[in-house]
Amino acid sequence: MKAVANSGQWMRPQVGLILVSIALGTGGCSTLWPPIVRTSPQDRLFHASWVAGGSSTEGALCSLATIGAEATRLVNPPEPTSGAIPLELACKLEDPALGAQHGRIGQLVSVTTEAGPQYGYLFITPFASGLVVAFSGMGMPAAGWINARFAELGAQKGLITFAPVRDEAARPIYFDPLREAKRAIEAAKQIAQACHIAAPADISFVGISLGGLEALLANREALQQGMATRAAVLDPVLDVEKVTDNLDSYWHSFAVDAMQAFFRRILSGRYGEWPTPSFRDVMNRIRSQSDAITNLDRDAPSAWLCGAKRDAYSIFLSDKDPVLGEAQREFALSCAFPIRPARVPGHTPFACRLELFQEMIDALHPERAASGQAITFRQSRIDFETLGF
Repeated sequence: MKAVANSGQWMRPQVGLILVSIALGTGGCSTLWPPIVRTSPQDRLFHASWVAGGSSTEGALCSLATIGAEATRLVNPPEPTSGAIPLELACKLEDPALGAQHGRIGQLVSVTTEAGPQYGYLFITPFASGLVVAFSGMGMPAAGWINARFAELGAQKGLITFAPVRDEAARPIYFDPLREAKRAIEAAKQIAQACHIAAPADISFVGISLGGLEALLANREALQQGMATRAAVLDPVLDVEKVTDNLDSYWHSFAVDAMQAFFRRILSGRYGEWPTPSFRDVMNRIRSQSDAITNLDRDAPSAWLCGAKRDAYSIFLSDKDPVLGEAQREFALSCAFPIRPARVPGHTPFACRLELFQEMIDALHPERAASGQAITFRQSRIDFETLGF
């Protein structure tokens, strides 16, 4: 036994020496590590062919890079809306920098609706001929860089942008996307009237993630009211059950693991959910709320989208979605619903393909895109970089 012990003592420094030798021998090179940032301008910026059992980091990097400097805002309590001003006053404001900023300056406003007050950020555009309602992802700031970018491009087409602030007051938190959609429609109608939009019926919706679900519902409801609206969404929640299966999964890729952890941090930091519950529990809380109007069985897009007016909906999906997963898109494939590829992995991966902003705005107004009214990214890059991205 003593000989065995001595043998073990001899092996430990040898193993250590081997590891040190490997580290020194590979110092300054990336032979043993998967590439994450590609240097060639022909390649996508983020890419890793293998990490942690064959999974790629690109989806997580594109997702988190999109959130960017606003990441800490998502994991802290919601910002107050006490500074909101009446809609009528906001429509009369004239900012001297508006022309240079292309509609990026958002004013927090309050709009009275039948479903309660609707707060949101209004990005004014002079001589507007239409309105875009921009729904945010879970926890994402309504006046953040994503909606500011939509507002910039919308302004080039003569569109005012309104970014609703989601109602996050309930504790424990629950989400009522149909209520958010109905309030936004009513607010949009009032904005069109108060801000004297030349074509008040020209209303459209964009949204991402949970806000993508709200945008789809808003378009469905507006069409039922006889309005000629369109919706363009990126990585929307299409099937709540399959989405929560992915977010609650145990065996998954590196990218899914990273995004699961971030979304759990949103639950704990923003909504005070500690220890964090399962996402299935959070999303199903609405079923027990007597004042909620969303019926997940009826209102999830997987239940109605296949029978919807297809040219009124443009759905963009990332190559691999580490947050929502791929299973939820199966129903769309089964009914041949047209899906537009985002052509990059990640959840709402704008940071890895900025052209998605323009493509979504163009999808809302294809006639304006065809007429050459759309601004190009090359033309607007200097303005865009003032955001710090």
